[in-house]
Amino acid sequence: MKKALVWIIAVIITLGASYYQRISGPTYPMKISDIPGDANYSSKLIRSSETGEYAHVIIDESSAFDKVLLVYSKYPGEFKNDTIHVKNTGGLWEAYLPDQPPAGKLKYYVVLFSNGEEIWSNKDNPAIIRFKDPVPIGVLIPHVLAMLTAMLFSMVTLFMIILKKGNYKRMSYLTVAVLLVGGFILGPIMQNYAFGEFWTGWPNGHDFTDNKTLIAFLIWVIAMIINFKKDRKWAIIVASVSMLIVFSIPHSMGGSEYNYEEGVVETGNK
Repeated sequence: MKKALVWIIAVIITLGASYYQRISGPTYPMKISDIPGDANYSSKLIRSSETGEYAHVIIDESSAFDKVLLVYSKYPGEFKNDTIHVKNTGGLWEAYLPDQPPAGKLKYYVVLFSNGEEIWSNKDNPAIIRFKDPVPIGVLIPHVLAMLTAMLFSMVTLFMIILKKGNYKRMSYLTVAVLLVGGFILGPIMQNYAFGEFWTGWPNGHDFTDNKTLIAFLIWVIAMIINFKKDRKWAIIVASVSMLIVFSIPHSMGGSEYNYEEGVVETGNK
């Protein structure tokens, strides 16, 4: 019973942390809701798109407004705004943001009108969309699964110690092995496809995602070394808790960003 409980708790925590990481990240769609005249209204503004195509922005229709404008500019920096008159295509308002280079970003907001009067806008909280080159699904899915598995094994190791059930040392070795594959083999390959760089963490850059993966890996390696000849479970507990904290940090924070003025990709920005 304890063995099953170990895995059940680990799965719940892993899925919970993964969900939080996803919805709190800078590429998760921005929600539009509760607009004047329609308290139940809900729509989303995309914050990620692939290069080689225009970014398709879709805004759900409502009787509360009859006209939509989309205002955008390059980001970051001081650039001139461009305005798009969004078209209603039978139930949806649709517009297309221009294609950008890998890691290029656009800042945009929408303005909703009713009978010629502005009723809502997210001008003070614009959406920022980042463009990336397509990543083969054969790289993307194994990377995601490997990172989820590493987190799961880390939590299993933690609760094996807490509930005193299972071989926590063997599970710690599996955790490090899967983290190595997912974070330092598949991760860099995926990033190279998306932004043309294999590694943008320390010492090459300040990418939060790369650096948090490196920190988690180093803590786990140290914990394994400390436990090699003598049981020091506290070190494994520290490594597991650190993994949970690191895993919960929003993905893509401080990721690659195209500098339009210099014409280069930089890292460590929001």
